[in-house]
Amino acid sequence: MKNIKAITAGLMIMALPLACMTSCSDSYMEDVNTDKTKPSDINPNAQLTTGLLQTYGDFGLMDAYRCYVTGFTQHFSGGWNVCNYAGAVNADNDMMRTIWDEYYNVAIKNMVDAISRTEDQPNLNAMLRIHRAYIMAVLTDTYGDVPCSEAGYGYLKHIANPKYDTQEDIYYWIFDELETCISQLGGSDKVTGDVTAYNGDAAKWKKYANSLRMRYAMRISDVDPVKAKTEFEKALAAPCGYISSFEDNAYIRYMESPFTLYDGARDLDFRANALGEMLYGQDASSPTFICATFFEMMKANGDPRLYRICRHYNNIKRSAASADDAGNLDFTDEVIAYQNSPAGVKQIDGGYTYACIPGAAWYSAPKKVVEGDVLLSKWVQIEDADIATYIPRLAQLIADDPNGGYKTDNYHNRMLRPALSIKLEKAECPGVLMTNAEVEFLLAEAKMLGWGVQGEVAEHYEAGIRGAMKMLCTYYDVTPISDDEINLYIQNNPVGTTAEQQKERINTEAWILHTMNPAEAWANMRRSDYPVLIDRNKYEVTDFISDDTNMTTPVRLKYPSLEAKYNSENYQKALDRMDGIDDWHHRVWWDTADNTHLK
Repeated sequence: MKNIKAITAGLMIMALPLACMTSCSDSYMEDVNTDKTKPSDINPNAQLTTGLLQTYGDFGLMDAYRCYVTGFTQHFSGGWNVCNYAGAVNADNDMMRTIWDEYYNVAIKNMVDAISRTEDQPNLNAMLRIHRAYIMAVLTDTYGDVPCSEAGYGYLKHIANPKYDTQEDIYYWIFDELETCISQLGGSDKVTGDVTAYNGDAAKWKKYANSLRMRYAMRISDVDPVKAKTEFEKALAAPCGYISSFEDNAYIRYMESPFTLYDGARDLDFRANALGEMLYGQDASSPTFICATFFEMMKANGDPRLYRICRHYNNIKRSAASADDAGNLDFTDEVIAYQNSPAGVKQIDGGYTYACIPGAAWYSAPKKVVEGDVLLSKWVQIEDADIATYIPRLAQLIADDPNGGYKTDNYHNRMLRPALSIKLEKAECPGVLMTNAEVEFLLAEAKMLGWGVQGEVAEHYEAGIRGAMKMLCTYYDVTPISDDEINLYIQNNPVGTTAEQQKERINTEAWILHTMNPAEAWANMRRSDYPVLIDRNKYEVTDFISDDTNMTTPVRLKYPSLEAKYNSENYQKALDRMDGIDDWHHRVWWDTADNTHLK
């Protein structure tokens, strides 16, 4: 017994230093495993910066814009990506989910967290909430009913499976949120994370938020006209004003830097404009071409923007790291001269086209049947003799460097197609959020609807055109458009006299304005049903795979397939509101007309 007591006492004595050692060891290991070079929490200003820059700076997110949205709007075509997805009406889950995945995993998550920690910083809090409202509008306009009220609360409220709010509820929330934020802005806190042109200016953010109210009010004008009119007129009457001058435009600033492609997106490096990066293409064989719908419309209307937006390049020597002028050899003037020459006209008379045929997404002779006529879109060819005669600069390059690739793999023929100007694809191009040009078009249509807008429809329409052309020349550094060119264009393209004529002209101009804002271009086109586009259901897709029997241009993107597995109950409720099918031909709540923008 004495020995047992002695052993027990000895063990207790030994346990004391062990306990101390364990406690010290835990503290020591925690200290060792803490990276003192990194902050323990994230600065909400940094989260605002991330949320803003991601809007156009996320290369992965921009993939869906290029492959689907710009093809649906028929701004762009010809590149394999646009043709394989939008052109072929090919529903690919991995591509469709990128907008959803990227925004929810980065912007929404960061902003919800930052909003929860900035109640004592009214300006920063309001800016975060305004941009969250903007992103939520993009998400619901793209997919329909989506998680909103519970989105991003996995950590804060342990909501792993957020409900899908109806689009109607989301829009009503957006109106309330923007109005609250406008009232809140004006505090004393300084915002350092604002990478827009406003640089933390609360008064300008008020105008921006108020202008968004006008955009979203017009969005619901067909489905909920009373609410739309009420919200629009409240914005008009708000003391803070709205974006009424070029200097008030809202855009995100990006920096000149080498393209980082998908690696940059994975590293959350959003400093470069990834929309331009994406449209530039990852190799010389996949630049962005201008859809014939867009090209022919501008050409027919005598639009001075035509060859500021469209150019003709031989780009075999181009840089892969940036949209460089040196490697993209511009032959636009020579190509135009060739197209207007007897040799060029002969190509058109023979059934060849330089920009597909309106509505087509590719050059490989898709059949189009209209009133019994079958038209073919063929690959334009240029003969060696015509190169020497009409494009001697190219002929000299081929002679000086026969192995340089200038005339291999159809690069000399690709040059004949209108491509998107590289000036719109540079890393430092701004990411447009809202402009005075858009506001003027909204005012013009609101006046047409009989809402309480001062001035005349034509007055606002013309101001919108002037603002749009100034934006193009200023933000993208293209050749300035003279006042005489603008005046002649307005004279030849008046707004019209009937309500329907006015609606078409106003929204066709908005469509051109939004060339580099794909989300808004697609949303406003579906809402207004203008411009009238060609229905791709009338084309026979021969070179690309599609399992959709309805080739009509889709009006939403499908939900990510993993939602059916990991958020099945809420996902199914959303599907039940669409007759039980995740159908991308099913219109969203505010889209009341059945594809009337197609012919």
